[in-house]
Amino acid sequence: MSAKKLKKIAVTIGFKADNTPIKKAFYGRSTAQAKSRAERWLESHGTPEKQADILTLGGWAARWLNVYKKPDVTPTAYTTTYEITVRRHILPALGSCVMMDLTPMDIKAFYNSVSHLSKSVCSKIKMCLNGILETAVENGLCEHNPAHKVKIESTATPRVKEVFSNAEIEIASAWFLQTMPEVVLALETGVRRGELLGFFKSDFDTRRHVYSVARTVRKPRGQAPETAAPKSLSYRTNPLTDRALQAVELLRQRYPDSPYLIPGPDGGLMRPDTWSRRLKTEMDRMAQRHKDMPRLTAHELRHTHGTYLRRHGVDIYSIAKILGHKDVEVTARIYVHNELNELRKALRWMQRRSPIISGGAA
Repeated sequence: MSAKKLKKIAVTIGFKADNTPIKKAFYGRSTAQAKSRAERWLESHGTPEKQADILTLGGWAARWLNVYKKPDVTPTAYTTTYEITVRRHILPALGSCVMMDLTPMDIKAFYNSVSHLSKSVCSKIKMCLNGILETAVENGLCEHNPAHKVKIESTATPRVKEVFSNAEIEIASAWFLQTMPEVVLALETGVRRGELLGFFKSDFDTRRHVYSVARTVRKPRGQAPETAAPKSLSYRTNPLTDRALQAVELLRQRYPDSPYLIPGPDGGLMRPDTWSRRLKTEMDRMAQRHKDMPRLTAHELRHTHGTYLRRHGVDIYSIAKILGHKDVEVTARIYVHNELNELRKALRWMQRRSPIISGGAA
């Protein structure tokens, strides 16, 4: 039977950016059958009101997350960098706004309202908002991106990441060698937390004194921990220090039945958040005994290693290779700290000069 002999109805299935309706034709042997097919289509694809929701920033943001981000990034990055940023910061302020009506002034006012947040969070907000609006322009949902040229400046006081001094490294190493030997391994290698927990015992070649970073451990929301490629595919093989080897041997003795160097309670993968809580508890215990010791996080152990290498004259390119960074500028800017005492030492030769004698000018 040809389409000409079928009954036809046209229903609104959505709206264009200018609010004109989008129509779709449905056919059937009778009007009732065509209507039934239209109703089934709307049930599975959403009603016109729901379709029209993509004109609001909140409606399009949900699709942007699911279509543009979720398939292309790791579960951890999706949750921490994109989903939380959008749902916690952007949607409460702008979610109900129609994107075509937003102006640069609206964006600036929003940025001002969140400027008390950290520089990192502000950067994520700007990245996500621009991503949402740029793709909305590409899909014909608004004519231009009102956030394109608007700047966001964080007014929050940056948290200074702490590192152990040389003397504190000695205290911490002695303390943790018996309680949590993997902390000594972290101090001696500078690996990321997930990389530390992803070590197999076979990743350590004690004959050649080298170790290999071949994976990381991540914990997707609602799922068991799993292994993945290291961040930025930073596979690497580095020298193993004698102290690191001490820690490895102790861990092998402590967990003889697991292939993992630092297993979880069941002998499988250790959850990163569980390990971080254990580290915090032990840092608190150490600080009670040694009152002036800073309580470092896993990431600050990594900072300590990079800073220690720099203190002892290792060039920045070698540090970048050891830490697994492809961009040496990141290593210089974030992972190696110009401590005040080290800067004073660097300028100490200037203090040896004689005072300036005034009166030389005619």
